[in-house]
Amino acid sequence: MKPVYEIDIAPGAHTCLRAVPLLLSIPESKYHHTTRKLRPPLGIYNVSISRIASRLIALCSRFELYTKRANIIADLDGSEELRAELIDYLELAIYAAAEHVDDIESIAMGLFHDKQYERNTAYKLLQKELKRLKRFVSITANVIKHRQARIRVFVIEMDHAGIKSCLHGYFIEGVENGIVGPSPILDGTQDCFSIPTFIWEIIHFVLGTSRALHDFLIETVAASDKEISPASDLFSKAIVAAARLPLYTFGEVHPFERATTIVTGSDGNVEPLKSGLYGSIVNRWDPVATPIFGRIKGYWEGDGVTRTFQLPRPRSVGLTRWH
Repeated sequence: MKPVYEIDIAPGAHTCLRAVPLLLSIPESKYHHTTRKLRPPLGIYNVSISRIASRLIALCSRFELYTKRANIIADLDGSEELRAELIDYLELAIYAAAEHVDDIESIAMGLFHDKQYERNTAYKLLQKELKRLKRFVSITANVIKHRQARIRVFVIEMDHAGIKSCLHGYFIEGVENGIVGPSPILDGTQDCFSIPTFIWEIIHFVLGTSRALHDFLIETVAASDKEISPASDLFSKAIVAAARLPLYTFGEVHPFERATTIVTGSDGNVEPLKSGLYGSIVNRWDPVATPIFGRIKGYWEGDGVTRTFQLPRPRSVGLTRWH
């Protein structure tokens, strides 16, 4: 059964991060973090979430600007600086997400004396779930880091329901036989992804790991599962920033197919979600129109030597709809 993630974007609403109420209620006598010169569990978690959320918000804001800049490829000329910032924040977001795994493990291990966690059933289950949830994050981060590869972006023109749009994707740069082009990752055949998919992959990764940590804490410290209403939830702001963007895929499985995502505002205010972008949560894709695709263009950074570049080949283009 697919998990359901419910996010209330209203100010002061209950946090969508399931682990937070439990982390708030852990008594100091139950953990050993401070004696190991670490922050308390909630402090470790809050700093980690803030790092991810701030990078997601910066990524989404730049991607929204980049998307609004052009409806046809020709109008993207002169956008080099914004494109460079977009790539930087794609990389920063994936690195922050990869570090989040270490932070969750630090929280979990600090609840035990010495290495008692190695024999704990709940800890083993947490490790198993983290391994499943972090697959996209870990593989992407490792390819960038260990192959010294860079993220590159590309664009496809589309006309849908009479509205012209540019759909933006990314790929991990690789070199084969002197040709610079996309490096297949994950299943070995998918060599490019949409940027909105990337953003929601990280959001779902955080939501999923929070649930996994919640279940672990229930088993290990019997923390209280009472609901709380934080005054400010930076991660909810990141979700708002993501929901303002159009949703589409380039042949990959979108996270919405693995988990149901419900974004609402209990105060009835949808203004924060309005970006004016076609395909976003407020301005959804026409359910019956047929898309017509135009040009495709990739963007590389020259090295002064390479002369041959290969464009990514999306297996398909899917317009993901909010329900």
